[in-house]
Amino acid sequence: MKKCMKRKILLFFACSVFIAAVLTAIIAPLCYAQAGTERDGKEVNEYEISVPFEVDIDSLYAKDEEEQPVKPEYEDIASKFLTTDALIRNEFNGAFMDVLESDFSKVYVKLAEYFNYGIMYDVVYTIDPDTDAAAYQTAGRNPLEKKIALNPNYFKANRNDFGVLTHELTHTVQEYRDARYSAPNTSEGGNWITEGITDWSRYTFDRYPFSLPSYSASQSYTDSYRVTARFFLWIDQNIDDTFLEQFNEGLKCEVYTSKLFTKITGKTLDELWSLYAASDHRVV
Repeated sequence: MKKCMKRKILLFFACSVFIAAVLTAIIAPLCYAQAGTERDGKEVNEYEISVPFEVDIDSLYAKDEEEQPVKPEYEDIASKFLTTDALIRNEFNGAFMDVLESDFSKVYVKLAEYFNYGIMYDVVYTIDPDTDAAAYQTAGRNPLEKKIALNPNYFKANRNDFGVLTHELTHTVQEYRDARYSAPNTSEGGNWITEGITDWSRYTFDRYPFSLPSYSASQSYTDSYRVTARFFLWIDQNIDDTFLEQFNEGLKCEVYTSKLFTKITGKTLDELWSLYAASDHRVV
């Protein structure tokens, strides 16, 4: 097991023990106070509901009279790791929330396994109508919680763009060591790295169609998002089919420099881009 993975797992369990101790100290007195109270033993009904790939988008935005029941096939993952706050539940109807929960369960396990040694965090979905972004990921109330805020205005104007959340969920499990990812985009750092990986992740793991732009001479690997995602995908399919896996591992274990590309592929970053530019740029 690699050193950075050991550190990650030790940190995860240390935080878990700390939070459990705090919750025990708060909840235990309440449990004793309620001792002897009988629970209602009503049987819980199971529902047979399916959400097809072809979703009736208009129905997702029509406010309905009552809550949609939980879909059994994704209930376990969503109920364990996903919380939707009152703001988002009041903004969108049950059918929309049903798709969010279904997509979460189908993709989050895959993302955690690929990017984060299988470790999943508690995720809170909320809304932020004032943001200019479609959605964004931010820290939660503790190290084991991540928050994703959706822009309701964006989703009402782009009704089929649920894949945005796969992009944001990828951010929750990246946690790379280098703070320079927010620096200006150069070969030695910048957000082009993380954003390129998250769009590669959306292309690879998401169930909704997502296109990557064709190469043009005006592009650069630091253009970020879909341009960088296609470049990374080309490296993975034409140079080393373990590139993304090793790149993710390297970013978790060490401070990024462009030498990481050479370490993995035997070629410099600029050499890789030149090879990409001179190729037929084909990816699948």
